[in-house]
Amino acid sequence: MLFAGANYHPHDWPRERWRHDIDLMRKASFNIVRLGHLCWDSFEPSEGNYTFEWFDEVMELFAEAGIKVVLDIATRPAPTWLHRKYPEISLTAPDGLRMEAHTRYMEDIGHPAFQEYAYAFAKTLVTRYRHHPALYAFGLCNELGSGSPSYSGAARDRFEAWLRNKYITVERLNRAWTSQRWSRKLNSFNDVVLPISGQVKGAPERLLDMSRFYSDETLAYMQGLSDIVKELAPHARETTNHWSENPGYGFDYLKQYQTIIDLPGIGFYPGTNPEDRRALSAACFFMDHRIGELDEPIWCLEFQTGDFGGYASPRNAMRMYAYLSLIHRAQAVCAWTWRTMLGGEEQYVFGLLDHDGIPGWKYDEFKQIAEEFKLLQDRGLPRKTNAEIAVAYSYESLKVMAGNRSFYKADYTEQVLQAYGALELANLDCNIVNLRDIRKSYKLLIVPGHAVMDSESAETVRSFVEQGGIVVMTAYSAKVNTHNQVFDTAQPGGLNDVFGIRSGAFVRTRSHTPAENAGGLEKSELGLEREKPAIMMDSRELQPKIDYYEILESRTAETMAVFTNTWECSPAVTRNRYGKGEAIYVALPANTEFLAVVLDSLYPALGIDKGPSTPPGVSARRLDNGDILYVNTTGKPQTLSLPRSGLGLLSGQSFESELILDAYDAELVQF
Repeated sequence: MLFAGANYHPHDWPRERWRHDIDLMRKASFNIVRLGHLCWDSFEPSEGNYTFEWFDEVMELFAEAGIKVVLDIATRPAPTWLHRKYPEISLTAPDGLRMEAHTRYMEDIGHPAFQEYAYAFAKTLVTRYRHHPALYAFGLCNELGSGSPSYSGAARDRFEAWLRNKYITVERLNRAWTSQRWSRKLNSFNDVVLPISGQVKGAPERLLDMSRFYSDETLAYMQGLSDIVKELAPHARETTNHWSENPGYGFDYLKQYQTIIDLPGIGFYPGTNPEDRRALSAACFFMDHRIGELDEPIWCLEFQTGDFGGYASPRNAMRMYAYLSLIHRAQAVCAWTWRTMLGGEEQYVFGLLDHDGIPGWKYDEFKQIAEEFKLLQDRGLPRKTNAEIAVAYSYESLKVMAGNRSFYKADYTEQVLQAYGALELANLDCNIVNLRDIRKSYKLLIVPGHAVMDSESAETVRSFVEQGGIVVMTAYSAKVNTHNQVFDTAQPGGLNDVFGIRSGAFVRTRSHTPAENAGGLEKSELGLEREKPAIMMDSRELQPKIDYYEILESRTAETMAVFTNTWECSPAVTRNRYGKGEAIYVALPANTEFLAVVLDSLYPALGIDKGPSTPPGVSARRLDNGDILYVNTTGKPQTLSLPRSGLGLLSGQSFESELILDAYDAELVQF
């Protein structure tokens, strides 16, 4: 079954408006609604004073309308009365000052006092609505991972306890943190401080452990909410629209997701400009990231209808986004939001209804989505996949690369998206995996810019190749060990024998910041006026964008491609036989167009069939029944060649050898 609906905030609107809104949803064929988020104090306006009666009526109205409910367990933001009772749950800034809870996500979710009250509220909410006929699933709070960590004394104490548990002795901690540098040895765990003060940050080893600590606290809190639902409402589904990749906070979702949720969820926000290809790719990638290796469809618990100050995407683009989400295994799309709020920080995030509550063309477009989703029942949707390709994702590498821009000048997320884009060009599915815990079998493993290479991850790569798989790793990978210390062995660290190379020297082909030219050297002296490097591969000269490349020394590896127009003419791509498989190293950061060429050369031997052939900007997947879903993500009509004649389920048109898709259009062709 497919679901289409909206996020609804009944506490924002007069009671007499509820029936009118729900009737509009019913007439639009909506069959799902998300309720309850961001409004703890509407259920518990003061400690222990629960006022569920108003919400009981809302739930009954949706049950009467035949619309199922995803009910969020709204433990963030914490209510004002809880901040007043326990000021210590409020966030403390890096400068040590307590921050007033004037907006959302201003609570320290690791603080025991916060958790005591949050879990009590969660139990009360779940118990009250667990058997309600409208209930479909509980949401494990809203956007966990967003906001900021707290740098309070209480957080420092918890960090100390976390370090004690991890390292056992202060001697081990000193070695892990290279604390002899700059006379910063610890005499006891009591000497531990949070490695940040104002704008000044500490050593990379300490910063990585601090990120791990905050991540583990978030995971533990989410696990606690999940355990409450499992215990009190074992029949209910559980989902969440977390924000684990948040660059300022976030958490290591892939470390623990398999024990926390059974129905992956996301806020699907590709932006209101469909021509922003990076935003579109990121939205799709993180859908696949949320699924990981779960054999479950994903729910777009928030689905973009407008933006901050942006009324909407171009006409039909919302519908295009909906079909693009189906390609990436979605089962539900819930518009954010139903009606544009009159006040608050999101008063100009435009919903399906305008400020005056009158439906417009966006309502009609979402109505079309909901009605077409009904047509797609029993057509092999939501998609089930058996991905043959895995892409490694590393929260720790995200933190490491963001924390040391002096060397890692390429953004980690950008590296992953570039690799992911090569698979999108081929219309191929992939699973996003944690190298420390891969549970399925794959033919191809792609490791883009995976700076941290701990022993468990290295063993996964080694074993994968030994057993007959092919690994493709890109530059910036395997630079530091589990403690964020640079390897003292040949790089790629822990894997140089698997890849059969040594990577040490590197070249930057252009200046990245004015500071890099602070010595006053001429461009020619800095080597900035060289010809642009090119790559020769299979008698083809390719010229991807190259700001940085590593000078590889082959030991047992053979050369697949070489740099030209460089002083070294060193290998650009190497290939090493190891065990039953092969390890391939690309000496430049992940680049979609170049990786597509490399991967295309590997698919035939691996027995991987590329997806349906489409022009750039058109996504397509073949369903289990042989039908093909095509989505034109561009603002121009696109002509597609069909494998044979077919019938368009959405348009009702017959097609012979080609299909012309209008801008932002979609079609499911039955063959």
